[in-house]
Amino acid sequence: MSAHKLPRLLAALTAGALGASGCGGSTKSPPTRSSSESTTSASVASSTAQPAAPSPAATPHTVTATAGGVSATMHGGTHRPRVARPWPIRFAVTSGGHAVQASVEYEYLFAGQVVAHRSHYTFTGHFSDVFMWPSSAVGYPLTFRAVIRSRGSTLNLDYQVQVTR
Repeated sequence: MSAHKLPRLLAALTAGALGASGCGGSTKSPPTRSSSESTTSASVASSTAQPAAPSPAATPHTVTATAGGVSATMHGGTHRPRVARPWPIRFAVTSGGHAVQASVEYEYLFAGQVVAHRSHYTFTGHFSDVFMWPSSAVGYPLTFRAVIRSRGSTLNLDYQVQVTR
């Protein structure tokens, strides 16, 4: 990436363009796991908040982590979201198979470094959100990180994206 393009990307992410159409919603029903969803991340210790490691047998659009008896799953529609088009994501958070109260915050990473923080939602069990990526993010390999907090545990769900036109 050229040095003059990075400040433009950082400014767009910091200005809040990523959360422009966020319209999260949640339900209190217990989460269910579809047979097409599988684990793509290993445990994340609650005190370290490090990204979970991918599992080789995972589906490409699902990320899961477990820490302190809490399990969190994120399902994203695509790893190649398009500019100004809805990009849906869904979360499920459980403990012992039961829906639990949780919060989610979004972080955006470039080259492993957090370049922006967005949104903060609380929910019980399930949560979904939709937002649009800015044109300034096109072509950069980014990581969308959902930071889930529940029952004293912090789980990072990392999802690689490259925004296209």
